[in-house]
Amino acid sequence: MPLSSQRSINGRAARPSRRVHRSTSSPRKETASDPLGAAVRLLSETAHDLKSPLAGIAATMEVIRDGSLGDITPSQSEFLLAAMNQCRYIDSLIGELSRAERLRSGMPRVRRVATKRSAIRESVELATRSLLSNKHIDLLWDGVDPGCADVLIDSTILSRLLTNLIINAERASQSGSPILIRVEDDLPRGVAVWSVIDRGRGISPQRLQQISGANSIESDLGGEGLGLMIARQMASLHYSSLTLRSRLGSGTDAVFETPLATPAAIATTFARFRSQKRGVRSRPQTIQQWKSGVQATAERELLSGTRVRIENSPTRSSWHEVQLQSDDSRPLRPDRLALGRVTADEECSMELADRFDETLQYNLSQFELAYRTSRRSWVCAFDADHHTMPARMQQIESLSQRVTPAIRLQWSAPSIVPVQERNLQCLLLDAMTTRSLAEAPGTIPDVDSVRLGTPEIPYSPVASARLDEELRRMNQRLRSQSERLRAQSAALRPQN
Repeated sequence: MPLSSQRSINGRAARPSRRVHRSTSSPRKETASDPLGAAVRLLSETAHDLKSPLAGIAATMEVIRDGSLGDITPSQSEFLLAAMNQCRYIDSLIGELSRAERLRSGMPRVRRVATKRSAIRESVELATRSLLSNKHIDLLWDGVDPGCADVLIDSTILSRLLTNLIINAERASQSGSPILIRVEDDLPRGVAVWSVIDRGRGISPQRLQQISGANSIESDLGGEGLGLMIARQMASLHYSSLTLRSRLGSGTDAVFETPLATPAAIATTFARFRSQKRGVRSRPQTIQQWKSGVQATAERELLSGTRVRIENSPTRSSWHEVQLQSDDSRPLRPDRLALGRVTADEECSMELADRFDETLQYNLSQFELAYRTSRRSWVCAFDADHHTMPARMQQIESLSQRVTPAIRLQWSAPSIVPVQERNLQCLLLDAMTTRSLAEAPGTIPDVDSVRLGTPEIPYSPVASARLDEELRRMNQRLRSQSERLRAQSAALRPQN
């Protein structure tokens, strides 16, 4: 009797302990479902706590350098200036970590404007000079001359993207080994291709496979992984993926793209990026296609958002390549978007228009576009349909009234268009260069007209040079299209 009672008591005692164990393990399962998100949130909170002591350190060094606590030598002043620059660099890293959660949420604060490449070079060199000098590494540049075409970027985000990639390259490089930043224009695709090239130890194929795991906490947070995780999100904000090419003992190339700052290039790049985010087409496929190993592999790579390819050319047979895409968020409307125009009233000053442009772009998702066609007019592509577009327009109106209460906005009737690359590209280019989206002729004021009593707009050599450059690019593109059409027609002719 006592033995059976003891067994029953032990059995009853064991069952609650198992229930307690299950209940305590459920939070771990919730955390394990998104370990990278939990880690990013933890890093963002930690980075926020570091801002105050860092600001105190920087302020103290500034007081010492200004001589408020006594005279200092020129060499001491130089070292203090270098330390203050490092504090500013660390502060930018803290800001980057604080924004990491916003980057993953799909609603980053981005303002893409036409920017000179030389300005990016100056910013990146300032951020990396002290780091690279410790290992006597030279940072070389190619394709960033002042005469090169502008790119449509957020200069702060692009500078941080390049800095992250340079830091990873520096870690893998030997002392004295240079790092090259190369920028090449791909005019048919409308992009500038940026490459960060080092000749360090390289990355093994197994490590590349680990890095390509979009949901792998080990690959994203191990070693250089955190920088790559943020880097591929920053590349996505410029409508691009991040590609790594590497070979053990030969080095690594990190490649991404940014749109050229022309209407045709922007329309082409955004249409291609938005079409890639549409996902797998719903068109049925034949049984033979499903049985094809190549087709099945392509489908799996498309669904996972990662493509891995081994070069088969004789010169680069041992180079491996992996393409990293930011798949943390998806469009609300993958297969359609709302295209329209918003125009400020004639009384809106340039200062108010600039503030509205900043507000508009800062409140776009990474799948949306706002292109400023004139001083007070914008073409917008929203992630919305005919049901949600009125609420989206009202949201923009509310934000505008909060920041610029004096501005009055006028909207065209939005067009809900399907996300098909060629069709979307043509519609965007038409909207950026004409007034085809206006509600009716005359309803949108001519924002570039000269008011009565004001002097005539003078001739601008800068505007004339930009117009000539755009005409040259269009002429070159027409020639290439004509040559391609002639080749296709020649291939279609029957042979005698």
